[in-house]
Amino acid sequence: MRFTKLKAAAVLGAALLAGCGGGGGGDTPAVPSPVGTAPGTGPGTTPGTGGTPGTGDTPGTGTVPGAPPAVTPGGTWLALTPATVTLSAIEGESTGFRVIGTSSRTFEKPFNMAIIDSKGVVTTDVTISALSQFEYAADLRTAPALAAGSHTTNLEVRLCEDVPTVCSKPLPGSPWYIPVTVNVAPLAQAQERLTLMPAAFDLVTYQGEPLSFELVAQMAGASKPVQLAVVDNAGILAQGAVMSQDSSTTYRAKLTTSSVLTPGEHSASLEVRACYDEPRECRLPVSGSPWRVPTKVTVKSGINLTALAALPGVAPWSTYNGNATHTGYVPASFDPANFTRRWNRPETGTGFGQAVAIDRGRVFTVAGLSESKWELIAVNEADGEVAWRYHMSRLYNVNPPAAANGKVFVTSTGHEDSFLWVFDQATGQLISKTALSSQWDRYMAPTVVGDMVYTNSGAYGGMVKFNAATNLVEWRNTTLPQYDGWTPAVDGGYAYAYMNSQVYAVDTASGGIAFTIANPSGQWMGWTTSTLALDDKMGFVVHNGRLLGFDLQARARAWETNGSTIGQPIVAKGVVYSLAEGGSLVEARASTNGMLQWKSAALNNGTVEAAFMRMVVSSNLLFASSATTTVAIDLATHQVVWTYPLGGELAISDRGVLYIVARSGKLAAVNLR
Repeated sequence: MRFTKLKAAAVLGAALLAGCGGGGGGDTPAVPSPVGTAPGTGPGTTPGTGGTPGTGDTPGTGTVPGAPPAVTPGGTWLALTPATVTLSAIEGESTGFRVIGTSSRTFEKPFNMAIIDSKGVVTTDVTISALSQFEYAADLRTAPALAAGSHTTNLEVRLCEDVPTVCSKPLPGSPWYIPVTVNVAPLAQAQERLTLMPAAFDLVTYQGEPLSFELVAQMAGASKPVQLAVVDNAGILAQGAVMSQDSSTTYRAKLTTSSVLTPGEHSASLEVRACYDEPRECRLPVSGSPWRVPTKVTVKSGINLTALAALPGVAPWSTYNGNATHTGYVPASFDPANFTRRWNRPETGTGFGQAVAIDRGRVFTVAGLSESKWELIAVNEADGEVAWRYHMSRLYNVNPPAAANGKVFVTSTGHEDSFLWVFDQATGQLISKTALSSQWDRYMAPTVVGDMVYTNSGAYGGMVKFNAATNLVEWRNTTLPQYDGWTPAVDGGYAYAYMNSQVYAVDTASGGIAFTIANPSGQWMGWTTSTLALDDKMGFVVHNGRLLGFDLQARARAWETNGSTIGQPIVAKGVVYSLAEGGSLVEARASTNGMLQWKSAALNNGTVEAAFMRMVVSSNLLFASSATTTVAIDLATHQVVWTYPLGGELAISDRGVLYIVARSGKLAAVNLR
């Protein structure tokens, strides 16, 4: 069977459905449509002309207001789904819907089809598509000019051998009727369909330090696919953004403040557009669009070179997490109201920023340059100026530095590139270069205790004790397994390492393994491990999402947590801190038994975040850092009380300056007093 498409002024579409071939039909009367206002027709083929619907073979004789017309015999061969349509719309906006026709009969002759609406409730914008040989779909839209209120119509579906607007030769059962009701809400309600989170921004950053933040939108009631965009007409953003779609109703924009904003307050109303076309052009806006997000950006001065003085009782930040026990603890209190950026240094070369060591008023950092070239850099705390550089030439890898007793200690790794380098802090002069025996491993900074330096070594694992006074190796342990990503933790005559699901205690006098402590629930997680943090005869490490506490005196695992803990734990005054729930918040636990003391508020303070991975802690604040942001948490209230728009490795000097080293190599110094 063939069909022909037809378009006319009152015809919404053609060729909704058709079959090919012959036969079919039947004499069973069709079930009348539930509602309708078109003239009634009897089940025969002659239009009714009287006042009552026809029955049997007698033509209908009139119309019954509000009642559907009768359907001719054989009309049940075509089923329309849904039989009735009820829609919700917003004033000024078109809503789409679909009707599916399913045929159980075919015809020899070609025919035409039309969908007719005499009330203008539905537009002439219709798309016909074949779902199968006997099933077709019509996609229609309501008229956008409908006023607020309820609108009803009967769509008339005609199948005719001649022109459907005349239809003197209808197919058996034609026409069919689809009652349609469209409830149109006032335009004022359109604003309620989009929820923005947050509803406003009050941001703080520093001159030349762009701040990344995030806007989330929940969209409801869109009648077809929608695109959203954020438009800034005031110049407070680096650029606007098309919002990505997380789900059918949730959209997200990652935004960044402009790097050229001057110190002071900058206010704007960000425009959120919702459009059926490309949102930066937005020729087809969603009713209610655009929405506005009040935004204030306070830009603080980028340089504040206050006088520096040593903090009483605070030791230099000499190695990974500050000290030989890697607690990450600085015994001093700071007031967030006094925090200012001291200075910052841009990324250098290809970046590859690493943790820093700080001693005697200088910050020591390793920078990865292009083509495997490296340099050790000494930066003055006072003004951020470079005191000296040492080009270490072409090496596979250079690990973070340690600094103590007027010297800087750096290890390089990679077979023939494996050395322990010792430099003079004041001049950058190379004092000694001792061959080690590592492969392609990457390690944390060496651990310094007095004149003794403990670090990783061995082609297949191991530990070295180096005497910085004599520049000689005291001993080499070659029995430890080979793992990346750690450094020894040294306390009470032992140098500790965690690998292969157990703690190894190496005797600092002889270099032999004194004892081990197994983790009964340990699973192999690859060749990278974590560094132990030590406190009062306890050791702490994160493994497989669990925070573990080891009793080093009883030589047993004391406790463990369940969950998704990541990063490196830190410990202070009998409390161990960890980054829980995938790095989204901080948990504080009693170090002796692991009992939960408190959880912090969410660390993602409206900024765009990966997981938080690094922490340091003072007497009253805990600092946590992700790839993009650093926050301070009040230990009393457990709330975020300060945010800085740079993330990475953290350190606090004995002069009260917080250092943040981004992965790119960018270095920021923040006055904490």
